[in-house]
Amino acid sequence: MIAKVAPIRRMPRELSELDYLVPSKIHSEITVGSLVIIPFRNRPIFGIITEFKENATEQARGKLKSIEEIVWQKPALTLKQISFATEISEFYGTPLGFVLQSCLPPLKKTKIKKIKLNSIDKLKPAERKKPKLILYNGKEEKEKIYKKIFSKSGQTLIVVPEVSSLEEITSFLPKNNKDSAVISSELTGKQIFDIWIKIRLGEVKIVIGTRRALFMSWHNLDTIILDDESNPNHKSWDMSPRLHNREAAMMLAHAHGANFYITTHTPSVESWYFANHRVYDLENNLPNFKDNPIKIVDMRNERRGHNYGFLSSQLSDSMLKAKEDIFIFLNRKGSSAYVGCRDCGFVAKCPRCNRGLVYHENSSSLECHYCHTKINMFLVCPKCHGANMIMYGVGTQLVENELNKKNIWGRKIIRIDSDTISIYKKDIDNKKIIIGTQIAWDKINWEKISLMVFLDADSSLFIPEYKMTENLWWQIRDAQFRLGKNELVIQTGHTEHQVFTNLDKPEKFYDQEIIERKIFSYPPFGYVIRFYNGDKNQTVSQQTAQELSNHLKILTKSRKDIIISDPLPFSPFYLNRQYWYTLVVKANFEKYKQITKFLAKNIPENWKFDPNPNNLLSF
Repeated sequence: MIAKVAPIRRMPRELSELDYLVPSKIHSEITVGSLVIIPFRNRPIFGIITEFKENATEQARGKLKSIEEIVWQKPALTLKQISFATEISEFYGTPLGFVLQSCLPPLKKTKIKKIKLNSIDKLKPAERKKPKLILYNGKEEKEKIYKKIFSKSGQTLIVVPEVSSLEEITSFLPKNNKDSAVISSELTGKQIFDIWIKIRLGEVKIVIGTRRALFMSWHNLDTIILDDESNPNHKSWDMSPRLHNREAAMMLAHAHGANFYITTHTPSVESWYFANHRVYDLENNLPNFKDNPIKIVDMRNERRGHNYGFLSSQLSDSMLKAKEDIFIFLNRKGSSAYVGCRDCGFVAKCPRCNRGLVYHENSSSLECHYCHTKINMFLVCPKCHGANMIMYGVGTQLVENELNKKNIWGRKIIRIDSDTISIYKKDIDNKKIIIGTQIAWDKINWEKISLMVFLDADSSLFIPEYKMTENLWWQIRDAQFRLGKNELVIQTGHTEHQVFTNLDKPEKFYDQEIIERKIFSYPPFGYVIRFYNGDKNQTVSQQTAQELSNHLKILTKSRKDIIISDPLPFSPFYLNRQYWYTLVVKANFEKYKQITKFLAKNIPENWKFDPNPNNLLSF
């Protein structure tokens, strides 16, 4: 008998599975999902049996090596788990053995041989169930929803977007709960091993975790809950496989026949569309956070009134009245957004990656926040040699310095960005003003925030990425959700933008966004895939990308449901000593899985493969 075995290690995609002979003495014991030890390059490694093949010719058999031994009498992974791992492998262009490695505990021979697994083959076959989108208006309502849908008969998995979200969900569980487990990348190998065994034996009923939790060895998975669905952190962009938790959790639910709940206060555009077109079931109306006092400040009126600072008169009044902490949110560190010349229009850009340079007052330098290039501040314009250089926009350092100069509020002023996060202490008792970037979002104590400010809400609106409007929409509504009845002030120079005009009528925002998405065939009307690569030589990088684009266009020339772009430069274009180009694909949504798997098989091994990305032209 011949078995296909997936080596538990990183392998080239075309060698994800290898053939091995099954010794006659273990014929009756071995099965699909068995963890075995196989010879590989003159040393033993672990592998998982994925399939059995018909007997080969004597000549072919003579070239094959034999499986050395079975580790456990019972299969390490069930057919459902192997089906899920295979789907992830094919969809995200990742070798199967590498995915299966995530499905197994840390494999140490001395420890694993002492473990005795149970048999879970008698479970009912998987059946696909329609996902349900559940919306909540506040934290108390969210807690009630979660407690209601925890599985009574099987295991429940709750997938959160990031480690900071774990604490809130675990607070929903009864005190001294012994049949739950929390999983994240912060666990040690020993902790993962112990939790994996308990889940496999059915001793754990509720699992709360980041994307690592998707790959546990489930005993009887009955319910999957995706928490805070539209949070951008549900998408992995920096390592393979580049999962989107919503898609991966849906694949897991299909493999196990589990109920799948998408829960959020603000759904993604795709999920809202699918819920309204009965692809998903929908429970509850869109919350509009009526109890949250919100002020939209038109900064154009401030300029007309000769207020050229970054604090509007309305914001100054609100800060004086705030009873507890104030959080000033600004998604940009440094002292300015960019530096330019008023006379000739010159803008200071990084000589390496072509991104705008940011002025830092404390070092009197211009810095690139992507490739970390640093140059001295210009005294005169390098282009026209004029002296009319000006700093546009505002950064966290400038806000901190200006507030310290005129601290009429009598509060401690704290800055939280990538430069200061290591020294930030959460439990400072006295009232304070916190100036922070996105890093601060999950570090501050929201229960102590009585006023939050979007100081420059426009900064992301005009970045040429199709999800930027949706991301700002989610960010503002997430702030409303966290603030409860406390005040939110948004300063903008574009009060007419749909993000701001529709905060009290959210359905209208989705209607407008869906119209725009349809025009450009973006999700939910088309599925987006990108793949990108870098090279130390710019010409070689562009040429390689063009050759791949031409090759894929030839392969798909008879298909009208696939549109492949020419090479597009990344932003930043130069990063980690390489020049980066990307190819963007728009695929028919009805066949997106088939198309994605087809493309994954036809791109070179060294290219980054990224289905459903958050960004098209940037990291």
